[in-house]
Amino acid sequence: MFSLPLAVSAAAVLLTFLAAAWQDWKTRTVYRATWYPAAVISGICAVLFWLEYIHTAGALFILLLSLAFAALCWLFAALGMFGKADAKALVLLSLAVPVTPFAAWIFPSLAVSALVNAGILSLAVPLFCLGYNLLKGNRAPFWLMCSGTPVAGSSVKDRFGFLAETVTEENGEIKKEFVRMRDSVFSLKSPMRHTRTLRERPEECEGTLRLLEKCETVWVTVGIPLLVPLTAGLIFALFGFSAVDILLSLLL
Repeated sequence: MFSLPLAVSAAAVLLTFLAAAWQDWKTRTVYRATWYPAAVISGICAVLFWLEYIHTAGALFILLLSLAFAALCWLFAALGMFGKADAKALVLLSLAVPVTPFAAWIFPSLAVSALVNAGILSLAVPLFCLGYNLLKGNRAPFWLMCSGTPVAGSSVKDRFGFLAETVTEENGEIKKEFVRMRDSVFSLKSPMRHTRTLRERPEECEGTLRLLEKCETVWVTVGIPLLVPLTAGLIFALFGFSAVDILLSLLL
């Protein structure tokens, strides 16, 4: 379906995603002000869109699905499974561009299609990590083989990711223990394991940094800038390529 307000909203959101993806790639941080212009423009456009289409068949379902998806993304962020910037991006997309104005497909949520597309694109990361670790002879729990690499202890603070080993010292002997997969999934709830925390708050992490300096290698998960594959997934979805729709078309 083509709607001018929806097209304007989609353009504003896409430009915002591109700017946010660049910031995420460079620093793994997105400035809060990045979202404001698109939020204002898209808010106005979304109201105009729904005033025009709310009485069409299926519109109420699409609206409820968009609201539910936005709430779910915010819940995941609160649980530490999403970064706040990632949640803001998905909430903005879900509410501002519920369907694409440039193509039609089976599944009604553009945000879901963009997220699934991003997930598929992100599969390259665990495949790369697993291949790299196998070639190098690195050994760790399988989930970590697919999500991280060992790095020099002295360089951990300069990486983007999550410290995947607990380092302790007993009687002058360094001991390391892999963290559980669950701790990695909810890593955003454990800021003291973030390499960013080690880098930005060295006074608080002095003891940890001292221990890491004594380690030849320490496993660190790869910090994926999720907004990069999410932006790519959005571009594909906007113009009609949706992995969700391909699957549904095969099943239905």
